[in-house]
Amino acid sequence: MRRFFAPLLAVGVLASGAARAEDTLSPLHFQSQGWSGTIDKAAAQRGFAVYEGVCASCHSLHGLHYRDLEGLGLTPAQVAGIAANVRLANGQPATLNSRFKTPGAISMGGATPPDLSNIVAQRPGGTRYVYDFLTGFGPPPAGVSLLPGHFYNAVFPGGQVSMPAVLRDNAVTYADGAKASTAQEAADVAEFLTWASDPNLSARHAVGLRAVLFFAFLTIVALLVKRRIWREEG
Repeated sequence: MRRFFAPLLAVGVLASGAARAEDTLSPLHFQSQGWSGTIDKAAAQRGFAVYEGVCASCHSLHGLHYRDLEGLGLTPAQVAGIAANVRLANGQPATLNSRFKTPGAISMGGATPPDLSNIVAQRPGGTRYVYDFLTGFGPPPAGVSLLPGHFYNAVFPGGQVSMPAVLRDNAVTYADGAKASTAQEAADVAEFLTWASDPNLSARHAVGLRAVLFFAFLTIVALLVKRRIWREEG
């Protein structure tokens, strides 16, 4: 990821489709977590703006097509507007059916920035790991010498990573009026990447909850029928 402001396009398009802003930092929580969790669309929309403005220059999202953004609550027209302003490697504008644009070849200290499509599923702690990693940069402890081109991150195994700290206060402007602090940006992009890793998470959890309630109902009915049969036989 690199430091630069989010494209005005992303901010403008999200303005009309923004979900309600909620405080996700006091205390820190992610609506998507837990067996009944659902994607926080307001946070995920903000996270998309962070991805587009800060992350997309280095990190790909091969698992997503632009049409998938409708799952965040955006209309087809809004998503088409986002795609139309993206130039693919062949010079043509993206369409709803295009995969997210792949950034040019980039090397950070010899390391290639990973694709973020399944980063949440691939890392222990998933959503929280992404947040902790993005907010874990700082000066190295006394006695720790960094390798050339590396930066200290308290969360990353070994403490040294070739990616610099990329988030900062007001790196993007949120359409819903939320304060774009570094912590908020990290939380929002973590929620967006959670959705990117599993766009059907909300639907799966909803089906699972209905299934649990249905089988609980059947269990109660079965117990009542059994008691009645025993009573009649007795």
